[in-house]
Amino acid sequence: IALQGISFSQNPVIQTIINQTNIDSLTYFVRELSGDVQTIIGGSPYTIISRHKNQPGNNKAADYIKQKLNYYGLVTYDQNFSSTGRNVYGVQLGTLYPNKKYIICAHYDNMPSGTTAPGADDNASGTAAVIEAARIFTQYNSKYTIIYALWDEEEQGLIGSAYYALQAYNAGDSIMGVINMDMISY
Repeated sequence: IALQGISFSQNPVIQTIINQTNIDSLTYFVRELSGDVQTIIGGSPYTIISRHKNQPGNNKAADYIKQKLNYYGLVTYDQNFSSTGRNVYGVQLGTLYPNKKYIICAHYDNMPSGTTAPGADDNASGTAAVIEAARIFTQYNSKYTIIYALWDEEEQGLIGSAYYALQAYNAGDSIMGVINMDMISY
């Protein structure tokens, strides 16, 4: 990178992380989440054909996400906030500042309310990016805690993320920054 005669080089760690991003992984995660291909959830084959909050595929998608985050070595949690609402998140504890948190997030639920709501763009794409970030970043130590958060019921008015934010506020969490992955591919 050059700026008026000044030259900057890319940090080698950043370049290594960029190089580890795998378009094949991202594409396959989207295909699994949108029902284009069957996946394995809890040891059994399943095709996620709808991620609408009232469809069984939405809960299966949450199970799929939790399974992926666990596979990458993260401690995972469900955050239930209604009879159908379920946020899923994985935590990568910071080595130096564990109480200071960065969030990488997306919503996994989808519309319309019918039995078919594949939502590859909105928002399997963002969900896949969070899973891919977890796959890569868990290979590195972080000074700060990273929370990989997947919200539910965002299509009904940002319900899942608002619930999380309220709980974090009430707990006095120190959230340093958020990267929200919403509809990042089409």
